[in-house]
Amino acid sequence: MKKPLLVFGLILLLLSNIYPQSVGSIKKFELKENNIRLSRVAQPTQYFDKIGRKTALMGFEDGSFEMWIWPWKPLRNFELLFFLGSSTTSIKAKDIVRRIDVTPEATTLTFVYESFTVKAIIMVPVGERGAIILLDVFTTEPLTIIPSFLPVMQPQWPAGIGGQYSYWDDNVKAYVISEGQRRAIFLCGSPAGKMMTAPPAHMFADNPLQFKIEIKPGESEDYFIPIVIAGVLGAKYDSLKTYYNYLLQNVEELYKSNYKYYSDFLSSTLSVITPVEKLNLAFSWGKIILHNLMVYNQSLGNGMVAGYGLSGGGGRPGFSWFFGGDTFINSLPIISFQDFPTVKDALKFTQKWQRQDDFPIRKKSPDEINNDVGKIAHELSQSEGLVDWWNDYHYGYNHADTTPWYIVSIGNYYRHSGDLQFIKESWNSIKQAYYWCLRKDSDNDGLMDLKGAGLGALEFGKYVHMYADMYTSAIWTQAIKEVVNMSEAMGDNELNSQSKDQLKKALIALEKKFWMDKLGLYSHAASEEGQQVEEKTPWSTIAMKWDLLDKDHTLKCLESYNDNELCTDWGVRSLSINSELFDPVNYNYGAVWPFISSLFATAQFKHNFNLAGYNTLLATVQHMFDYGLGVMPEVFSGRINSKLAEAYHDQGFSATGFMEPFLRGLLGIELDAPNNTIMFEPHIPPDWTKVEIGNLLINKDNIAITYQNEVSGRKLIINNTGEDTLKLLFQPSFGLGVIVNDTKASYNSKIVDDSLEVALGINYEKVEDSKASVYKFELDIPPGQTTLKISLNQIPELYIKTLEETGPGQKNKGLKIISQKLEGNKLTTTVEGLGSAQYELGVFGGKYIKKLEGSEFDIGLQFKISGKEKGKFYKQDIIIEFKD
Repeated sequence: MKKPLLVFGLILLLLSNIYPQSVGSIKKFELKENNIRLSRVAQPTQYFDKIGRKTALMGFEDGSFEMWIWPWKPLRNFELLFFLGSSTTSIKAKDIVRRIDVTPEATTLTFVYESFTVKAIIMVPVGERGAIILLDVFTTEPLTIIPSFLPVMQPQWPAGIGGQYSYWDDNVKAYVISEGQRRAIFLCGSPAGKMMTAPPAHMFADNPLQFKIEIKPGESEDYFIPIVIAGVLGAKYDSLKTYYNYLLQNVEELYKSNYKYYSDFLSSTLSVITPVEKLNLAFSWGKIILHNLMVYNQSLGNGMVAGYGLSGGGGRPGFSWFFGGDTFINSLPIISFQDFPTVKDALKFTQKWQRQDDFPIRKKSPDEINNDVGKIAHELSQSEGLVDWWNDYHYGYNHADTTPWYIVSIGNYYRHSGDLQFIKESWNSIKQAYYWCLRKDSDNDGLMDLKGAGLGALEFGKYVHMYADMYTSAIWTQAIKEVVNMSEAMGDNELNSQSKDQLKKALIALEKKFWMDKLGLYSHAASEEGQQVEEKTPWSTIAMKWDLLDKDHTLKCLESYNDNELCTDWGVRSLSINSELFDPVNYNYGAVWPFISSLFATAQFKHNFNLAGYNTLLATVQHMFDYGLGVMPEVFSGRINSKLAEAYHDQGFSATGFMEPFLRGLLGIELDAPNNTIMFEPHIPPDWTKVEIGNLLINKDNIAITYQNEVSGRKLIINNTGEDTLKLLFQPSFGLGVIVNDTKASYNSKIVDDSLEVALGINYEKVEDSKASVYKFELDIPPGQTTLKISLNQIPELYIKTLEETGPGQKNKGLKIISQKLEGNKLTTTVEGLGSAQYELGVFGGKYIKKLEGSEFDIGLQFKISGKEKGKFYKQDIIIEFKD
């Protein structure tokens, strides 16, 4: 008799851990501290989401949401209602939400009323098809919580189905949601739940489904009450019940697993610590946003979507289906922070849908000639398989720029990762893409044409059907450079020779086709007859960030672009405010895209417009915090800092808008892994004490870099914990007038011989540049610690003094830094601001100012713009004469 009693006791113990005290409760566990937590007063109409690989929960900070388990939306309009005692008057969550706390692993919404506090801890386990909401309840009166939602059972657009149904399963304490063929089945409920509505068995009712959770005072203070939403695809209902119970019985383990997953991800990729905490937070969250673009679709595989947003009553949840162009654009910062497995998986996914002779678009007849073999897909709905996406819809391959973007992306991946094996496996795909691009050069000038190839930068409006645009032509030219590099690595001599010739031709044509001598600007696009679009747009900065254009023309353009016609305090407009076509809420003709800001700011840093570049970077990064927390909206008005109504809430290329210029511009980090070489070209503000870069992997070696500003100059410390000697190309950008007086190197704390040319292979030279003082150092980095001290002359250097933010709804008013020039010992800084407005710039080394014009000096530069008309921007020169 003892043995059965022992077994029974163990079962009771197990059940008490799952459902302690009363059925439906889970014993509370500690939520972990997280140093990237974002918190503020909740904004009920502001967006939030929790994203996994197979699931997305997207909603508002009032606690309402819709749920996707790819590619199905089982429910929407989920919300919580509260009732006290026997009252029949509901207290709505949106009216009492007080606080939001966001970490990668979970989001907590706090609802407060006079007699209760309820915290809803919302998480989507990374690899699961489901979501868990833990209710942490304290109440002084009997409280009834009613979860309410509309069942939907809708696949992602453009698919549609019928035969949906739902019912309450009292054995599971959950509503079942499915459709006649049971291709997917879902449950939403709680072990503490009691049915309230009985929907018709054969259809969805118009009213929400609801269940109730009743709580007495003191009953749940030590316990969480779980709500679980779970689904299975292509499986039977018994499998779903088993899976639902698995989620329910492993809540704490799933939470800890989520925490560990994101902690491990952040710590295993590149780390950056600056003196500006908001930049550090934005960098960590930028990594999370971009990493979470990866989606696993059971029918299609593991690929990268463009972003997330609410679908409401429709089937388009933001841009959460697969986009080739967005994948490749977003791959650049992901490569930079060294999440190589994600990029490789995303590239493999796009390769699966590359056009072949009879796939995936089928020929209409055996004799049909397919001229698009090698073209990379622009977009793919997650409902492919429920519909015939490729053959019944025309969206799949409608962009021209996607294919050269693919070559740019995979070339970047190779240079940074050194993964030659993947290039070998992909070589046929790369060549097919390259030759497809070549076939789209109808006039044989070396550049791709949009005619017959597809869309480029714009998707509608007056300039959408141009013969060629700068955007696509620049991507193609950079793609050729990548093919030159990859063909050399592959030993493909024929292609290497051809691509080198092609690159020369393309660079000449790029300049000739788009430079407008009359305006001193680059054109956005040109007609087949060679007529250029005479508009001021920032699209040419994509070529500038890759240094593809004439140096003098580039500097002239950037100086022009730096003023208020394009630059706002929240990003860069797509078109000048002085254009007849300018419309501040038009996606292509005046709105502010963080994506365009990524091109622009990276180009500004690349060409040493450091103050202006930092301004653009700060304008973009604020969107990580001033709308939804830890997400970045797609597009903003060109007149006021406001997300457009049409804009989706969590867009990948918006995160790239900050991440790429931060990593490749401000920090200037790039790798040439095949040649064991690190390129480090920092454009660090002179008031920053130091920047620490950790976990920089090059092949098998792990590198840490510390770059410090000191009174006498700069100090660079490199820790190589690997086994190989690496090459470092170090090219810091200083303020105009800064001169390197002396350098000293040490290795493992021992001073190196004075002969820099011999010791560690160190040598340096001044680089000719009119916008900054630039020096190029080359040195070997053996295993151990290498330190380079650079002694500089003492002169004033300017910097952006504060992280000044322009809040939602505000107009453009901030200071624009147009340009700087040095003549002898006089530094002229041209700024632009509103008439009669007061501004300030910081000065590092202010005691070395001999004379000042256009400003006063007291710790920093304080100046008033001389223009009298308020609301109008004026340019003004500030001249600093240095002491000898």
